[in-house]
Amino acid sequence: MDGSHHDWFEGRGAGCVFMGYIDDARGEVFGRFYPYEGTIPAMDSFKRYIKKNGLPMSVYLDKHTTYKSTAKPTIQDELNNTQPLSEFERALKELGVEVIHANSPQAKGRIERLFGTLQDRVVKEMRLRGIRTIEEANCFLEEYLPLYNSRFAVCPKGKDNLHRPVGRGLELDGILLTSA
Repeated sequence: MDGSHHDWFEGRGAGCVFMGYIDDARGEVFGRFYPYEGTIPAMDSFKRYIKKNGLPMSVYLDKHTTYKSTAKPTIQDELNNTQPLSEFERALKELGVEVIHANSPQAKGRIERLFGTLQDRVVKEMRLRGIRTIEEANCFLEEYLPLYNSRFAVCPKGKDNLHRPVGRGLELDGILLTSA
């Protein structure tokens, strides 16, 4: 998971960020556009991802402050041998999703290559369609990403889907600090 800052509308509209995901087993892509990369977009996009796919076992992230706290450990943290968590890390911990932080941009090569591809293909498609807003772009993605995935996603080596169902009674809006 990562955010791609780019001139997605080539000056036709306000700047935005593509919050993207790649399923490691299938290579399937999920994503949405948001005005910025931050806690609320991360939580909203993750909620949408898990409603579509289920809960992943882990998420591989960079060390953007949305995904990794920069706070110094408190005395309580030190006594409990824990580290401060960002709100996003807290939510994933509550959901039982392991957070793995990349130590370099090169370690996130797969999603960075995807962003390069989408910055070429998606930008051109949106130009042809005259898309200027985040709302229009997200509607476009609902059509585009299934076609992209049908062409480029692969069958995983194992048949097991490692995404877990969202448990009954799990209050996603409360955990992910979003509204319906």
